[in-house]
Formats: sequence, C-alpha cells, structure tokens
Amino acid sequence: MSSQAFRAALRSTARFAPQRNLLASSSSVAPRQALFSLRQTARSYASHAPHTTPAAHHTDSDAIWVIYKLTAPPPKKNAGESAHHHKEEAVEEVVEEEEEKETAAAAAAPVAAKHEKDYYPYILIGAGTASFAAMEAIREKDPSAAILIIGNEDIGPYMRPPLSKEMWFNKEDETTKNLSFKDWQGKERNIVLHGKETIQSIDQEALNKIESAESGVKLLTGATVEDLNITEQSLTLNNGKVLKYGKVLLATGGIPKTLPVLKGAGEGKVTTFRSVEDFKKLHSLVKSADKKIVIVGGGFLGSELAVAVSHFGKEKNVKVTQIFPEDGNMGLVFPSYLSKWTTSQVEQEGVSVKPNSRIASSKAVGEQVELTLESGEKVLADHVVVAVGIEANVELAKKAGLELDEHRGGVVVNAELQARRNVYCAGDMTSFHDVTLGRRRVEHYDNAILGGRVAGQNMASDTLHKPYKHQSMFWSDLGPHIGYEAVGILDSKLSTVSIWTKKPTVAAADAAAATEEGTKEESAAADKKDEGKRERATATPLPAEAVKVEDKEKYNKGLVLYLKDKKIVGLLMWNNFGKVEDARKILGQVYDTEKVEALVKPFGIHEE
Repeated sequence: MSSQAFRAALRSTARFAPQRNLLASSSSVAPRQALFSLRQTARSYASHAPHTTPAAHHTDSDAIWVIYKLTAPPPKKNAGESAHHHKEEAVEEVVEEEEEKETAAAAAAPVAAKHEKDYYPYILIGAGTASFAAMEAIREKDPSAAILIIGNEDIGPYMRPPLSKEMWFNKEDETTKNLSFKDWQGKERNIVLHGKETIQSIDQEALNKIESAESGVKLLTGATVEDLNITEQSLTLNNGKVLKYGKVLLATGGIPKTLPVLKGAGEGKVTTFRSVEDFKKLHSLVKSADKKIVIVGGGFLGSELAVAVSHFGKEKNVKVTQIFPEDGNMGLVFPSYLSKWTTSQVEQEGVSVKPNSRIASSKAVGEQVELTLESGEKVLADHVVVAVGIEANVELAKKAGLELDEHRGGVVVNAELQARRNVYCAGDMTSFHDVTLGRRRVEHYDNAILGGRVAGQNMASDTLHKPYKHQSMFWSDLGPHIGYEAVGILDSKLSTVSIWTKKPTVAAADAAAATEEGTKEESAAADKKDEGKRERATATPLPAEAVKVEDKEKYNKGLVLYLKDKKIVGLLMWNNFGKVEDARKILGQVYDTEKVEALVKPFGIHEE
C-alpha cells in the first residue's frame, strides 16, 4: 500500500458531521481525495468555519481510553462564570452589529480623497499574510482607501506553510517556477495570496513618480523601512525617501535563528529556511542525485522539512539527516512518549534521526561540510539547513521606542493590537494579551491572518475598537502516520492527559510515571538558564499515574490535554480533524477527572 493510501485509510476514522455525508456519498472518490476534502475543510480559515453539531457517538464502543496523566479533582467552578460568559457574548454581538453597519455605510458612499505627495492614509510594513489580511479588512470598511504595502522580497504576500509541506509532494518542474502545487484532489493552487483586491507591484523609482496616493493597493517590493518616527507619523525607506502615514501597521514577522558553530562550514553551504528563495535553493539542490542534506532542529519546521525532503528526494537517492538536542522529534512540544514514537515514524520515512545531539564544530571539506557532534561522531553534508526557530523582528519597533516584551519577544500591544496612537501590530512579532491564556506571542499562520484582520478593521475605524480574542489553531503532517491540529499552549514541560483509541500494553506503570516526573525535575534547573529566551509554560507538580505503551504500539487517533494549574491550556488533536471549534470551547476550563468522558465526547475518540 502506498504511503498516500495508508495516510488516507488511517485518517478516514476522523469524522465530523459535514464530512460524513461527503465521504459516504461518493464511493468512487479515492481515499487520498476524501482525506484532502476533510482536512482542507477543517483547516481552511478554521476560525471562520461555522460550528457544526458532532456526529452521534458510539456509547458501546470496545475502544479503551488510556489516561497517561491524571490530576487531583479541581475546586468547584465559580457560579458567576456562566453569567459572565453570556454577558461577553452579548457584548460581542453588539460589536459585530456595529461593525456590519460601518462596513455597509462605507461601501455605500466611497469617496476618493486627494492626498499630498508621499502621504498614504495606510502604510503596512511587511508583505506577509498579516498585512494581506489587514489590507483586505481596511478595503472592506474603507473602499476608497489608498494603501501602501512595503516588502523586502520581490514577491507579493504568500503562504509560508506550503514551503515545508505540500510544495515537496509534487514532481513537476513547474511547481518551483510558478510557486504552484496540486492539492490532493488534483486541483492546482498557488502559494501567492489572491483576494478581491488587485495589488499593483511597484519599485522605488515608480514610487517617486506618484504625485498623489490614489484609491487602491500598491506593493513596494525589494524595500525596507529604516526608521519610524511616531511623533511625526513618518517613516524612512532604505534609499532615504521619507513617507508620511495616517495609520501604520507593523507586520515584520520573524528572523530565523542561526548557529555560530556553523560559521566555518563554507560559503553558501548553510542556509535557514524562511522565504521562497530558501525553498527554491533547497529544491534545486535536492533535484540532483546522491545529495546529503542535514537539517538541524527537531521542532515544527525541522521535522516537517526532514520528512518532506526525504520523500521528494527518495528516487534520487537523497539522504536526509536530522540533528537536534531533544530526546525526540517535537520534544519541546509533545509528551515524552509521543515525541519518541514520532521519531520512530520519521525514521520510517527514510530520515536518519540523531536525537540528543549537538554540533561541536564545522568545517569545509572539499565541496562538502563536515559536522563534528559533541559525541565525536562526524557527519558529511552537501548542504545544511538550520531550522531552530525564529526571533521576532523588532529592530524597527525598538528604534521607534515601542514597548518590547523582554520575556517572549515581540512588540507589546493592547487588546485592539495597538502599540501607540495610529500604530498597530500583527503576526509573529506581536505580544498580545490572550483573555484565556494570558500574554502570548504566537508564530502560526492562523494567528497572522486573524490578527491582521482585526488590526485592519480597527485601523479603518475610529469607533470600532474591536478586541482580538481569537484562539489560533495550527497543524502539521509528518509522514503517513501523523497528522494533527492544535490550539492553545503545547509545551512538553506541562502535565498532560492523553486519551487514545488503541488498547495499550500496561506494564511498569509506576516506573513510567517516575521516569517522566524525574525527567521534568532534571530539566527544571536547565530551564532556569533559558528563562526569558522563549515562552515556556510551567506547572505545579500534580498527582499522576501513567501506563507504558510498547514502542510498536501505533497511536491512530487521540487527544492530548495540556494542563497548567489544573486548567486546560492546550489541546493536541491527533489524526482527529475538524474539531478545532470544540477544542476552543474547553480551553481554559478546569480539568476534572470525574468528568473526563463528557469532556472528550465531542472529539469522537470512540468513533470507528
């Protein structure tokens, strides 16, 4: 059975009401196509999808729930919470109603204003998904708006997720050239974002010729902003040109982290992976036979890329090695047992995984790079990709005097995503207050889209003041066995509760529990050294019991709850798609062992 067919068969158990009819009504649809329909519906602007009633659940299922971590019974729920919840809903309805009225009024009478030279009512710094979403929201409320987007690449706003996912699962040369890919239904798509608005690309020479900003959207490519003067409401481009703005959005994203130990690897042999150009370079290299690729990093990007490149280069005998310091893939995110099992699946995809490994030195050896690990092992590579996370790009904000979050990184904003008067922020570089989980900085596509939209709505209105309360989701796929969606905070340092359909082999439960708790205690001291470098949730040790699952056990479908102070702060839905809205509903709730069955029922863990 092919990996695609196996993936489709594996995930066909993940159902929710709208897709059940879709899958059942078309017996001729290939499993891979059926899976695409399910996953795309679940993930396509997930926050916009209306909530649906879950399908009926089997109450007499033989499937067994496996609880890996249990907490003591929590205190009783505050009686005033329910009333407060209804009050919040009422406020949201009023805000949405006012928003609709403003949009209708704006659309009814668009008036194009005459502007002085080099002045733009709206300037969006950064040409990513957050700016694209903000642009569309502004134009919806202010159809005559003149908007200038400033980007440092030679391409318009585009989706980054496909660069480490779908783009590698096509063999056609046109994939790279046109930045297109075929989805699982055979439909051709493109990573460049296209909406209702026409975006006109211009260079700095064309910008100088504009006498007055006109209604519409212009994209200034290949440019950066060197200075932002908030008092004068002006900015300076890298060529010295000064522009004035009415309102400005900072959506400068993140900068990939690098490793100083790789400086001796040779020019052009080590790259990060963030942009279209990074993708093109690696894609071109992997098309050659017998190449050796080393990917440093075991998180989201490193793990996705290792599997994708290994799959793409299999026919060309391309060898992929993945190096990271954690015990397993996604070791900072998944519980220990799940991280190690994930590594076994990544290895089945042809990747040579080296966990618990750090690079001690590097040097050029002929046309290759020689990496020496701390263990003394030497690894040869034709190319090294560093995928060890990003840092918020706040250099411009820092020069402008905006408040920075020294713990999480990013620019501190209020509930309306405003940093200062007429200055807004959205996307990876924004530190915002999450009403459920506290202050956060989130590096996911869904957050950039919805955050950008809220910022744009507020920029286009002096009266709306819409708060950003969206709980963003994220997703990933690692080979044929693994696909997941998640919301909230996922941190391996948190206590977890895991529920799976597969019956495990129970053995040495006490030893398993002691091992996991011991590992957390040992890493606590090390974490203090890294305090402030990244957002890391902590939790008070809770009473726990665990079961040990044999390595050969497969985790077909399940749910992992992440707990902090006995509250649910994150949910990982494993091969269980279309349940994001259900997850958002229980985020922030107190976990009660007595009510676990009712809590997880909407996720259909027992469904066949």
